[in-house]
Amino acid sequence: MKRALTASLNGLLLLLLACQNQPLAEPIPFVPVNLTLDLNNLRYQALRFDRGFVYESGGVRGLILLRRSANQYLAFERACTYHPRNACGQVSVDVSGFFMSCPCCRSTFDLDGNPTGAPAFTPLGRYRTALSGSLLSVTN
Repeated sequence: MKRALTASLNGLLLLLLACQNQPLAEPIPFVPVNLTLDLNNLRYQALRFDRGFVYESGGVRGLILLRRSANQYLAFERACTYHPRNACGQVSVDVSGFFMSCPCCRSTFDLDGNPTGAPAFTPLGRYRTALSGSLLSVTN
């Protein structure tokens, strides 16, 4: 009976210690975002093509606006999810246009904002987008 109890307690202790080794995600601070962009403006010309993107001010470290298709646009927070409060943790679209990366920690993200390379393990913050004619609204 003592051995079974000791083994159970040891197993529980190992389980608790294993759970503590999981990294904790640092929360991205909440910043209100409420933008309306006219896609006919030359500043947003890159958003006329699939996989085109632009950087916009707002959020914590800025926004990445990405066109997935003629009807679908994505908006991401540029603050890296590994250390969002770190000033150098600003995600950018790679020159290849196939992924996004953080120059500070070298984390990489796919064009849906999901982490593909460590140390980041949580997706980029995402904002809602709505298209009405040539007006693109970005909100949280």
